[in-house]
Amino acid sequence: MVINNPPSEYQGIPPENVFFVSSDSRIQLGYGCVIPFFQYELYPSEPLHIYMQMETQLSARAMLFGALLARAGQIRNEKGVPARFYTQVDPKDTEYLKFCTQMGMKQDDSEDLYSFYLPYGQAQAPMGYDYYQVPLVTPQDEMKFLERLNRYRIQAVTHDHLTLWRQQEHFLALAFYRQGNPVEPACEAVFTGAGQTATLLNIYTVPEFRRQRLASQLIEAACVHLRDQGVAIMYTHIFKRNTPQMALMQHLKGQFIRTVNCLPGINMIK
Repeated sequence: MVINNPPSEYQGIPPENVFFVSSDSRIQLGYGCVIPFFQYELYPSEPLHIYMQMETQLSARAMLFGALLARAGQIRNEKGVPARFYTQVDPKDTEYLKFCTQMGMKQDDSEDLYSFYLPYGQAQAPMGYDYYQVPLVTPQDEMKFLERLNRYRIQAVTHDHLTLWRQQEHFLALAFYRQGNPVEPACEAVFTGAGQTATLLNIYTVPEFRRQRLASQLIEAACVHLRDQGVAIMYTHIFKRNTPQMALMQHLKGQFIRTVNCLPGINMIK
């Protein structure tokens, strides 16, 4: 079998990060790519994330995986920071999960669906903060909002996502602001939904304001508004390796429902 890079950019990915695998008779068997990006806020211990995607016949899978892993190692060395090389797998695809494990990946992360009953609290900001709904009046407001959210996410939120969220009955974007600074939120969350259910789509706290229970207090404040609209239960997606997210679910007595995506990976520390 033969592995090579395309002569130019492929689907927006630099050619050095894309690999095609062919048989000795030059019959294409599949391709794979790696997509590096930084996520300092969610995973400071491995801020460089290198996502792997493969679409190939079984006979070429191991060889292609080796090329992608080697390229990930090069990227990690070029950037000079700890990295995580990972992929996304449907939890029902046990055969591919087994392959990933055999190749050295650990099944130590996943995107899980949780639910929790709306906590009772007061719709007020803690001392030193103000809270109000995030202004989303102009296109500039919307773009700044998306930029802030995407600093604290692995899967990017697009303007199309925001448009769909805002069409729902229970859309709510709420934030705590330091008194005297009504522009940059210290903690921000966005919800949407209909009927008796809503979804916590994203919540983050700026690093310098963490460990003050701002996230849980903001959820309590939001739930006052949502409960008045008839919401009784909240859903959210949690990343298993993200300690603050897991701690928040424990605080809210969240119940695990199911794994949405398995995220096996290799931590490339050295």
